[in-house]
Amino acid sequence: MKTVVVALMILATCPTFARQDEAKPRARSVNFFDVLDLPARIDEPKLLKTEGDYVLKCALANRSGESLVGVRLTLIFIDSANNGRVTRVTWNEATPVPAYSIKDFAFHPTIKSENKDADLFLGIDEVIGRESLWRTVDADKLLRAYARGQHGQIPRVQKLQNKYDKETPRVISQPMRPRP
Repeated sequence: MKTVVVALMILATCPTFARQDEAKPRARSVNFFDVLDLPARIDEPKLLKTEGDYVLKCALANRSGESLVGVRLTLIFIDSANNGRVTRVTWNEATPVPAYSIKDFAFHPTIKSENKDADLFLGIDEVIGRESLWRTVDADKLLRAYARGQHGQIPRVQKLQNKYDKETPRVISQPMRPRP
């Protein structure tokens, strides 16, 4: 009877041990270039390779009183082993974040191939709010300078009116109550 119990316990724990041996995808740390005049900030970005694509996991903080609907991001790879070769990926993401809040996201950049030795730098080109758009002037040049160690660059941000993503006003109708 004891051998049957031991055999059942071994059979029950084998899948657990097998799952421990599987290699989990290793997250790569990403350096974030924070532009203080933008209403969005990214915290703790990590790049993961999943089945066939890449995922950038991070938290997006909204520092404004306006709800955000999207961001345009730039991720650059600087390969120091290959004479500082720079590869750039730019993409848009929908990011519904209420005013003065923070939310976790999994972004999906379109990366064709990744160099394991390259340093990763992330920046926000544009933030889209319900009423406003914020654009970093020469965001690509600033991000490249930041990656080269030139941290004294002062970014300039343009704020524009968003004419397309304004919320439509809701009309709430209540049935009329008869007077007593």
